[in-house]
Amino acid sequence: VLVNLGNNAVKFTEHGEVVVRVEVLESECEQIKLHFTVSDTGMGISSAEQGKLFQSFSQADTSTTREHGGTGLGLAISKKLTEMMAGEIWLESEEGVGSTFHFTVCLGVQEGDAPGRLSAASELASMRALVVDDNASSREILSSMLERFGLRIDVVDSGESALALLEQADAADPYQLVIMDWQMPGMNGITTTERIQTNQHLQALPTVIMVTAYGREEARAAAGDISISSFLTKPVTPSSLLDALMVSRGKEVFTETRAGRREEEVDAAVARLAGAKILLVEDNEINQELALELLTMKGMRVTVANNGQEALDLLEQQAFDGVLMDCQMPVMDGYEATRRIRQQARFQSLPVLAMTANAMAGDREKVLAVGMNEHISKPIQPRELFGSMARWIVPSQPLASAVEKPVVGSDSDNERQAFPDLAGINIRAGLAICGDNEDLYRRLLHKFRDQESDYVTKFTTAQRDNDAELMARCAHTLKGVAGNIGATGIQQAAAALELACQGNAAAEEFEPLLEAVVSALAVTMAGLAALEAEAPNQAAALVPDQFEGVIKRLRALLEDDDTAAAELVDELKNLPATAAYSDELSALASAIADYDFDIALDTLARVEKAIANAGD
Repeated sequence: VLVNLGNNAVKFTEHGEVVVRVEVLESECEQIKLHFTVSDTGMGISSAEQGKLFQSFSQADTSTTREHGGTGLGLAISKKLTEMMAGEIWLESEEGVGSTFHFTVCLGVQEGDAPGRLSAASELASMRALVVDDNASSREILSSMLERFGLRIDVVDSGESALALLEQADAADPYQLVIMDWQMPGMNGITTTERIQTNQHLQALPTVIMVTAYGREEARAAAGDISISSFLTKPVTPSSLLDALMVSRGKEVFTETRAGRREEEVDAAVARLAGAKILLVEDNEINQELALELLTMKGMRVTVANNGQEALDLLEQQAFDGVLMDCQMPVMDGYEATRRIRQQARFQSLPVLAMTANAMAGDREKVLAVGMNEHISKPIQPRELFGSMARWIVPSQPLASAVEKPVVGSDSDNERQAFPDLAGINIRAGLAICGDNEDLYRRLLHKFRDQESDYVTKFTTAQRDNDAELMARCAHTLKGVAGNIGATGIQQAAAALELACQGNAAAEEFEPLLEAVVSALAVTMAGLAALEAEAPNQAAALVPDQFEGVIKRLRALLEDDDTAAAELVDELKNLPATAAYSDELSALASAIADYDFDIALDTLARVEKAIANAGD
């Protein structure tokens, strides 16, 4: 709910701020009722339009659909979720001023002792600190955090006011600490800090911690030789602020962060899964390639089935330690396949984990009802994937450890081609889903561009044939693969279209939903055009040793049925004097993408022979 409301607030606030707050309304021994607000200073919503907001397939101002994307579906889902948590959601808004969304939820209270993270702050009590920031919300947030740590706080909104207050307090009760914003009108934070440290009237110079909404390194560079204890980027968290305070006091910070613990948990899960033989049941090539790469790089052996019937056939022929099952597939879906698996006594204990782009609570119950062990939502999050798998799957032939495959090719990290800005795509999110494997992410982006360029034709054909099941599956698949590459606009638009298909919506309701998908696809496809590689230097001559080295490594990978071979095809394409064989190399890449390694080896032999003949 917070992600949805936060995204909307940012989307509709071109200039200004977004603030998220939470407070306790009621508290008992085992239950707590929380009140959240998400406030923005954006365009606001009229009274007449507010009543439409929480209805499925509606957006208060339909003229914003093309500019901002979305259909209002997220708010309908948020309403349902808050009600499921014994809460409610409502809105206060004024046109031209901004909006505040409120919602309440009732939650269980954590059992056991609370973390001892704040105990380190005990020696900070009674310190006097000054917060200097021209933004009122930022002053409130920073001061409330510091007060929780026991500090005595004053706030000012400018560098000039800070200097005056520091001089006034210096003799009787000086400030030991200043939390200084960098970019302020008039005198900025760096200039103010320099004035403080050269002020002849101050006997006790305070320690300065600088906060900035800009880059930390940019602020550090701008500060030059000025003494600043720490640089923090907004939004500042209590944990990062406390660490900065402890550093300013010369103390060792608490290093066992939640992120560090999560990373250790993932490593432990991967180690337990090394050597496991997995049956991956998935009909979409992009999802196949992503899952296959993530699993094989962690030491698992993977066999791919394109639908439920193929999965049943493979289970008759081979033994597997676990099954990753997509739910919506042609021929036979994951639900029916799992029912048939569970009907056989020998498969009663075989772990079957659902992987689906459906993430509502009811969908989880549905997969459990047919006999699956767990529900893993798409887009795939590696931490969630490995954690869920490790809870159920035990390798019959475990490896000593999961060893990452070496990087194929010779490029160093510094030589990697940087990603251009891609409209409609959150590159950071897409890379995270790919386990920060840049080469894999590039392949998925190219494959998405090639596969989904005719999406509208596929959907409208199904619509013309009145095939509601195929329409829903088209939208569902697009939602999943878009999420896996970080194309959130397409993902959200496809989700709304899928829900309409499943709800037997009237024909006229599909037009604006499909239009939203078309609009989001157009933006993303235009962004993906930036990935087109520059034409190689055709004037350069082929370097035989370089060419033969790549071919040798490529053949070894193909003989080992290793999809990392695709990376070497890209390397071949970038070699001088090979562009004339682009069709053959593209056919080679397609064979690898289809996991047809025998055809790939034959194609490679033809490429090698053609280039050799050209040299003669």
